[in-house]
Amino acid sequence: MYTNVIKNSAIPLCKNNQLILQQNFLQFIDEHIHLHGDADFFTTLVTARIETINHLMPHQTDNLYQCITSDYAQNINGIVALDNLDLYYIEIEKQAISLFGNILCCWAEYEHYRIMQRVIKHPLTKNSMPQLVDNNKKITEVVAQIENDTRLFITSYCALPMTLSNAIALKTIECIVKKKHCYELLYFLALSTNGEYMIHYHYKHTDLFPTLVASSHL
Repeated sequence: MYTNVIKNSAIPLCKNNQLILQQNFLQFIDEHIHLHGDADFFTTLVTARIETINHLMPHQTDNLYQCITSDYAQNINGIVALDNLDLYYIEIEKQAISLFGNILCCWAEYEHYRIMQRVIKHPLTKNSMPQLVDNNKKITEVVAQIENDTRLFITSYCALPMTLSNAIALKTIECIVKKKHCYELLYFLALSTNGEYMIHYHYKHTDLFPTLVASSHL
């Protein structure tokens, strides 16, 4: 079943439709995860692939991104079987490579997708409406539990207002995971949506919501 679904989504299309293919694929993975209660899907797949690479090509690198994207890994990724995992894992890995370049980039995009789904599915509430403040006001504060903060923020990566925990998670993915290739953080991404943080944000003249500029876990 999985093989057929994945192969049917792999029809070559123009570049403009690449985003549609990617979005459909991420939705497919999301449905699988929810249907089977498989929240550790990417963790399981990536860990198994890294173990396979290190078994066949030992003593290489401890950096996750360098390992997955190295020349030697290109002959292994999506080709060599994943021990003790169902066949659909490698089929999904193959399509992830086709659409995103490698499984790590796919994982990062999936986490981005999950955040945006939360934002879309949870519209504004009375407790989260815009507040009138002085334009260009810059604020630094400590938030004890960001998961309980009901304020809404925007980021340079998305103009849609979202909760503080979602905004911090999105910035973590875009600024650290993707730009700096720190894909190891994907294993611990849930930590960026909870706990005590110092945040810096400001209000622009034309925005109803503050823009989250920086955050630091305390």
